[in-house]
Amino acid sequence: MIEFLFFLVILFGVFLQTSVGFGTVVTMPLGILLMGMGVTKPVVTFIALLTGLSVLVKEYKHINWRELAKMSGVMLVGVLVAQWVSDRVKMNYLLVLYGAVVIGIGLKKLFWPTTRSASKVVRNLALAIAGIMQGLFVSGGSFLAVYAVDRMPEKQELRATNNALWAILNTVMLTLYLTGGQVDRKVLIMGAIAVIPMILGVWLGNVFISRIKQQTFLKLVYIILIASGIVLLISNL
Repeated sequence: MIEFLFFLVILFGVFLQTSVGFGTVVTMPLGILLMGMGVTKPVVTFIALLTGLSVLVKEYKHINWRELAKMSGVMLVGVLVAQWVSDRVKMNYLLVLYGAVVIGIGLKKLFWPTTRSASKVVRNLALAIAGIMQGLFVSGGSFLAVYAVDRMPEKQELRATNNALWAILNTVMLTLYLTGGQVDRKVLIMGAIAVIPMILGVWLGNVFISRIKQQTFLKLVYIILIASGIVLLISNL
C-alpha cells in the first residue's frame, strides 16, 4: 500500500513538472514521508531526469547555451557542497531544515506572490542555493526560478534551458549515488516501476496543460506543500 501511494506521488509530481513547470519540491517531502530518504532521493532524481529529457527532445532548439553554462557551473558546485554536507550532518537535522524551507516556499507562493524582478545579488544567491537544495533534496527548482525567470522571460527558452540543466545535474547526481553505494536492489526495482506513473504523468500534464485553471490549481498545490512540510518538520524534531 505504501509503495502504491509512493507511485501516486511520483505520478502527481511528474504531472506538475509537465504542466506547470515544477514537481520535485512536492514529490520529495511526500516521498520521504512514505519511503524515506534512501529510496526517494535516487528514484525521484532518476524520474526527474527522464521527465526533463522528454521535454528537452521537443524544445532543445530553444536552449540559451550561455545561461545554461552559467547555471550548470554554479549549481554543480552547489551539488558538490551538498554532497559534502550530507556526509557530515545527521539526516534528521537536514530534514528539519528541508521541512522549514518547504513550508516557507509554500507560504510565500500562496500568500505573497510577486512579479517584481529580483536584484542581481539576490538572483545569484538564489542560483547558488538552488544547487545546494538540488544536491540535498532534488528540490532546487523554486530557487532556480528566482534567477531563471528574470534572465529568460521567453517561455520556450526558459523551459528548454531549465530542462537541459536538470538533465546535466541529475546525471551528475545519479553518478554520485551509484559511486557512493546509494543505489541498491530496492532502489533499482522502485525506479524501474516508477517509469510507468512517470509516462502517465507526462501524458496527463500535456493533456491538461491548456485546460486547467492554473491559479486555482496552484493554490491547492501550495497548500499540499505547506502540509507536507509541516509533517516532515514535526516528524523529525
